[in-house]
Amino acid sequence: MKKSLQPPRFHAPGVFGVRPDNEFFFPLPVEGEAVSLNCVNPPQGCVFDAVSGTLRGRISTRGVYRVKFEAENPAGRATCEIKVVAGEQIQLTPPMGWNSWYCFSEGVSDARIRTIADALVDRGLAAHGWNSVNIDDCWQGGRSGKYGALQGNERFPDMKALADYVHSRGLRFGIYSTPWISTYAGFRGGSTDGGREERLFLPGTQRLQPNQVFGRYPGLHELRVDRTGTVWKLGDDIRQWAEWGVDFVKMDWNPNDLPTTRRIASELRSCGRDIVLSLSNDAAEADAQALLSLAQLCRISHDIKDLWSSISSIGFGYSAVWRRAMGPGRFPDPDMLQIGAIGIPNTPNPTFSPTRLTLEEQRLQFTLWCILSAPLLLSCDIAGMDETTFRLLTNDELIAIDQDPLVAPPEIRDCGNGLLEYRKPLADGAMAVALFNRSDDKRVCRLEEERIGRELWCGEERELCGEFAVLPHSVQLYRTSSPRRRESAFRNTAMGQPFQEAENFAAGTC
Repeated sequence: MKKSLQPPRFHAPGVFGVRPDNEFFFPLPVEGEAVSLNCVNPPQGCVFDAVSGTLRGRISTRGVYRVKFEAENPAGRATCEIKVVAGEQIQLTPPMGWNSWYCFSEGVSDARIRTIADALVDRGLAAHGWNSVNIDDCWQGGRSGKYGALQGNERFPDMKALADYVHSRGLRFGIYSTPWISTYAGFRGGSTDGGREERLFLPGTQRLQPNQVFGRYPGLHELRVDRTGTVWKLGDDIRQWAEWGVDFVKMDWNPNDLPTTRRIASELRSCGRDIVLSLSNDAAEADAQALLSLAQLCRISHDIKDLWSSISSIGFGYSAVWRRAMGPGRFPDPDMLQIGAIGIPNTPNPTFSPTRLTLEEQRLQFTLWCILSAPLLLSCDIAGMDETTFRLLTNDELIAIDQDPLVAPPEIRDCGNGLLEYRKPLADGAMAVALFNRSDDKRVCRLEEERIGRELWCGEERELCGEFAVLPHSVQLYRTSSPRRRESAFRNTAMGQPFQEAENFAAGTC
């Protein structure tokens, strides 16, 4: 039976941050077939591309702009308003998208990235907010061009053309680098100057790929290239990324020291384009506040694996220190979702295998990441995604909790026997209440909430008072009714201070 045409639905975040005079790129997620789009009032200096569904340009004057969009198809019409905040903070809600590492790893290429971009759009994930494509390690070639910057290797012949293609599909474009001489996979890094380190290159016959010049970690330690070199070239690379149209960079080294982070953040801030800075990996808790005042994302852990022990230890090990550091534009990052069919890191990955997580464990990881306002980054095979995985990842009510503009840290109660209760305030006055069962057995938890909640995985509505049975390695997530709009809807409760531009907007003073 053919599915009837449905009216369009917007799934955009309610707020988006830009820096004055910087070029930015904003995709508008809209679900529906045969949809025509319109931006009623693009800010001065901006244009809306109705074909790709993207707003781009530069906003010169600080403030908050109520930008209105319309969507229409033969089944109906929908409207949406986005608060575009021109200030110092960008990426005010957690990024959503896809990263190449667990999918293609060392086999990543221009052609494969284009395939992912097409699949995100054609499969329908982009319409639900999964609207970025990020290349991880293994794209780097030699230095050349007017900046002497790193260029793409033999598998990436034209990075500007690739960025343009990703943008044409209505998606943001991300890249990977490191301040070290070498990346973890042995490609050139941000302090490889093109000549001084050539004496350390492996002979061509010993390289796994022509531009994998240093081999893989941990062999980098013996060559002493897992450190920042004497010649800083990362600023040249950043200028090149701005020209290519990069929107996101994963900056990978350890430890994520403050002096290096300050330098990177400063050069990104002055490049003329809004580029989200994602720090990786395993940052120190002691530097949580300082690092997240410089970067929008900061990895709190080592690399995650598609094992219950890994997602459980990382997700439930998310400390109070990191929760206090979170807020709009400040996201502790517990690493990527291990959902769908994935590959093996540090291999070319011509084929993929289903995640080793059970369906309940995948739901639990997705729910936990959302209630923590964590970045949502897939790394699975999009083109071959099965219907069960697609339905899991297009739970719009759950995604809305992750994208809630309040970015409030959850309160956590240990109920004993492996059960945890998380309560997260939401911007409209509602509450997200999650019951997580970490144990290997079914557990029962008692709640005393005097409101009705809707369970976001099965759709059941019930009073949140009484006993709740939760399956092993599973979760129940309820969103309560919204009795009123919160006056402090944009307040950064983790920091105890307002995000001023957004707060002023909410009060009607901008």
